Amino acid sequence: MTPRNADIASETPKKGWRARYLRAFGRSEDGSVIILTILLLITMLVLGGMAVDFMRFEARRATLQSVSDRAVLAAASLNQELDSKAVVEDYFAKAGFADAIVGEPIVSNMAGTRAVRVQSQLDINTFYLRLVGINQLEVPAQSAAVEGTGNVEVSLVLDISGSMASTVSGTGRTRMQLLREAASRFVDALLKPEYEDQISMSLVTYSQHVSVGDGIYNALNTTSAHLGPTGRIDASEEPDEDGTVNGVAVYTNPSRCVDFLPSEFATTTFDVDRTYQQVERIEFYNNRNANNIILPLCPQESFEGIIPLTQNGTVLKQAINQLVPTTFTSIHLGMKWGVSLLDPSMRDLLAGVPGVDPVFAGVRPMDYSSASNAVNTVKYVVLMTDGENVAGRRLRPQFADRFDIMPALGQLPIERWRRLNNLGTNTLNTLTHTPITANQNNIWMQQICTAAKQQNMIIFTIAMGAGANGEAQMRACASSPAHYFQTEGGALNDIFDAIARQITDLRLSL
Repeated sequence: MTPRNADIASETPKKGWRARYLRAFGRSEDGSVIILTILLLITMLVLGGMAVDFMRFEARRATLQSVSDRAVLAAASLNQELDSKAVVEDYFAKAGFADAIVGEPIVSNMAGTRAVRVQSQLDINTFYLRLVGINQLEVPAQSAAVEGTGNVEVSLVLDISGSMASTVSGTGRTRMQLLREAASRFVDALLKPEYEDQISMSLVTYSQHVSVGDGIYNALNTTSAHLGPTGRIDASEEPDEDGTVNGVAVYTNPSRCVDFLPSEFATTTFDVDRTYQQVERIEFYNNRNANNIILPLCPQESFEGIIPLTQNGTVLKQAINQLVPTTFTSIHLGMKWGVSLLDPSMRDLLAGVPGVDPVFAGVRPMDYSSASNAVNTVKYVVLMTDGENVAGRRLRPQFADRFDIMPALGQLPIERWRRLNNLGTNTLNTLTHTPITANQNNIWMQQICTAAKQQNMIIFTIAMGAGANGEAQMRACASSPAHYFQTEGGALNDIFDAIARQITDLRLSL
């Protein structure tokens, strides 16, 4: 074999090996995952980068929102003497966000109220989202704050039942004495000169019934009539100076309490058109055979009547400081009247009632949806009790028209009334009954509480030594657990002060 042939023979196996290697490589599947991995890695890098961009977005948003909140809170403070708009702009500038404010801060100043609102936005450049075509993210923030009252309507509903005469341990004072002081402080805290024309307050006191007072009673359609020996005489026939109508001696029931229908506790609306049944004027609980009523079914003193829609703190405190314990407890009736005085359905009826502040007459109670310069009208009920609902007595229907069929007999306790009407040995139990149970009163109470909350009324409740059942009812009636307060009496001032602060304090309004 020549040398050349030997070289050719030695190269032939090498060429065959390369061909076999290439064919084997083409058939092999090893390493194919690497391609998929590379594609997924790119996707993961994009998604991970997006997370980084979104984290940057959220961090900047939180910072901007914090600056925004602090700015409006500082600017809305009534103690802030600088220009509110300048305060907002300065906060943003000091934080490095001078260009972030959209438009201008909105500032609204009303009597006793300052509202501030600001909108802002930052643009941040993206690092990884630009790979999918998103080069910037917009970071928005908006805040609003209000200090003061806006338009506020308050019903202050106070318990004047007999147990309010109890002495509170460790104080040396009665529950009523503590209430007078705390409620008076509450009035002073809300009806400040700087809140003039912004806050209206109505005072409702309740025992077994609620006296609506002469003003509201005369505005209602009622069953009131003069009564003589032969029955009812139309109320439109005014008695002569000698107390007679057409020569007949008559007695006019002075009760200023009326009865609600069961269905009326399920709604905040007050029916101004129907005729209300006047509650009888008589006393069941005085066993001294006296000639005068001490504990009437319906509170009888003028200071016990409802004081509607006023901003006269002096008038309210004069009535509060005269309150005395009476008898029995009907929280549901106090709550029903407190809610009614916040419902727009009473606006026209109250417009002509003496004692209503002229600023509020025909205007309040305002509509639930009304708002002015971003400050909504807020309606509050502050409901206080020291007990629980009870089942009070009423005259049986067959005697209902006899309690005052003779001149002035309605002014006597039931023992003398029984004798003078020749009712012989009829006892208190045969003359009277308990038509409504305490549990039914609780049901009606929760119905009116629910109806009020559905209208976004804010209900604060205070239980002062009310016992387990009373506390449970008040807790259920409150707008939230934070709106319920419990005390044996010693903390009553602090509770009313706290409620007043919550009504008027600086707050974020978003």
